[in-house]
Amino acid sequence: MERRRQRHRPIKPLVLLVDGHDDTRELYAVSLTRFGFETSTVDSGENPYQQAWKIHPDVIVMEVSLPELDGWNFIRDVKHDPRTRDIPVVILTSDSWTLARERAQHEGCAAFLVKPCLPDQLASTLRDLLHQNPAQAPAPTLH
Repeated sequence: MERRRQRHRPIKPLVLLVDGHDDTRELYAVSLTRFGFETSTVDSGENPYQQAWKIHPDVIVMEVSLPELDGWNFIRDVKHDPRTRDIPVVILTSDSWTLARERAQHEGCAAFLVKPCLPDQLASTLRDLLHQNPAQAPAPTLH
């Protein structure tokens, strides 16, 4: 059974962004880079599972309403796979229903954010989340 490789104190935490909209992925990727994160993006037509296994991100940020992938199944699979189960998942979605929030909590997601979400709010949420594990907290950056 393969375990996730332990990353050595990263200078920039690695965020895997999974979203079906090119503009959304690009907006958050550029913004998070500016806020001191490293990013990798994947759309729902690509294979986000393989990307997660390959790059071992510090956190996954994803939309659950995807055109070619059931986001909830992806989260469930990530949380049950020994290679990825310890990676925190943050939902960033346009689905603001209470049931979606409850499901995210039930599936073990670390945070639930509703679009439109300002990039600095996402960065702050990720910093707070990664601060729980100081080895993964990003270095402060000037804005």
